[in-house]
Amino acid sequence: MPNPYVKNVAFIDNQLVLTVQVDDYPVGEVLEISGYATQNGGAFAVFNDVKAVPERNPDGTGYMYVKASPSQGFTKGRQVTVALRAARVWTTVLRPAQPEPGQPSGADGAIQPPGDDVPADEGTTWNDLRAVTYAAPLSTGNAGQTPTGSGATFPYEA
Repeated sequence: MPNPYVKNVAFIDNQLVLTVQVDDYPVGEVLEISGYATQNGGAFAVFNDVKAVPERNPDGTGYMYVKASPSQGFTKGRQVTVALRAARVWTTVLRPAQPEPGQPSGADGAIQPPGDDVPADEGTTWNDLRAVTYAAPLSTGNAGQTPTGSGATFPYEA
């Protein structure tokens, strides 16, 4: 599968908006798009977003739009270099294999009650695999929730 790449970078509302071509990824596949954009002279912007690959355009192309913010120091007339990663999103849940002395075991997978938290110290290990899940396509979400880098006022959604 060919790698995704950046087709366009625009400076809008003090943010860089990157257009990422994702033609060869399946529609609905959840990707994490992350990386950074730089420019000679010190300009630097970081981006990270998780979203589903959108439906294709009539010509077969597929684009995702990612915002990098804050974006300061970019100037006209200089090239922009973008380092980009696109990866499937996996979630892994681990718990301690054996409880530390005096700590709740959590053997039943229960969450420790607030106030019982003890900071992790050198050598603390979580290695008992509870679950590994590939992220499903994003739902429309719950009221009041907005996925990172998107929302009703983000005009660059495909």
